[in-house]
Amino acid sequence: MATIQEVAEKFNVTADQVKQLKSGMETTWDQIGYDCYEFLDSFGSETEMIAEMTIDASRLETHTSPNNDWKWLDRKGLNAIALGEATWDARY
Repeated sequence: MATIQEVAEKFNVTADQVKQLKSGMETTWDQIGYDCYEFLDSFGSETEMIAEMTIDASRLETHTSPNNDWKWLDRKGLNAIALGEATWDARY
């Protein structure tokens, strides 16, 4: 399992961005997770499902503080879902 810093280096983002994403994913998953497990068979893993369900469809924007700026996830060349998977599994 990678650290926050290792994930940041792998995806060419800052450690603070990875921490922000991890916190945002946790907050979002707390809100939507219960309703998502019926779709688990559609994904390769629970981590993949969590990344897809929290990052896709503007759910981060919906379930986190409006002070968070998630535009950096749309950066050209950044695979936000892969980053989300790595972030979810990352240890501090």
